Amino acid sequence: MDRQNPQKNPPHRAPSTLVDWSRIDTVLFDMDGTLLDLHFDNRFWRELIPQEYVRCQPDDPECARRRLEDEMQRVRGKLEWYCVDHWTRFTGLDILGLKRHLAHHITVKPHAEEVLSALKQAGRQRVLVTNAHPQVYEFKHRLTRIGDRLDQIVSAHDLDCAKEDTSFWERLQGVAPYDPERTLLVDDNLLALASAAGAGLAELRGMRYPDEQGDPMHSEEFELLESLADLLPGPATSANTQGRR
Repeated sequence: MDRQNPQKNPPHRAPSTLVDWSRIDTVLFDMDGTLLDLHFDNRFWRELIPQEYVRCQPDDPECARRRLEDEMQRVRGKLEWYCVDHWTRFTGLDILGLKRHLAHHITVKPHAEEVLSALKQAGRQRVLVTNAHPQVYEFKHRLTRIGDRLDQIVSAHDLDCAKEDTSFWERLQGVAPYDPERTLLVDDNLLALASAAGAGLAELRGMRYPDEQGDPMHSEEFELLESLADLLPGPATSANTQGRR
């Protein structure tokens, strides 16, 4: 359960969120909002970037604000949305440099390390599939060492395709082969979950609280984990059943 935020713990785990670990060989994890707290990203994109962009264009701040909002709307869900180079060109800001101003907000989500350790012990493949730009991943990895607990790191930029596009999951097979029927995807991005479902992935879970300080997510289509603790216990206790299938 979530000891840091006990009010987020359900009275019991909903049966629909349980995972049959005897049927899972590979777990694909998103990074921001799944393994790492989305609070950093929300603060960065909703507060710091608009503030800095408008500050650099004092002649018509309202026009600048609308221009930024329009561009965000235009590229949302596309690879450009996650691209450091795109936003550096559009805003004229040092995007990576500004991220350092909020670096103290970058934290690993509760129970992430426990889950990743249990999966390793159980012999499951742990793959990070993130839309984050490789430079952003490296920046966050240096602060959290999250990549040390994963078997493989795949950025959507390496595949030239965001996870919201069903082509991503086909391209992923080329660099991190997986059996869609024996793979669990955990991702706070509901559009990515829908894309994965369209590509045939059988087990999908979202996150109720991508931002540990934010409002809860809701979905009628996908089961949402109240926290990563919903994946515990499981992989370790079911590991010995694999040889008997």
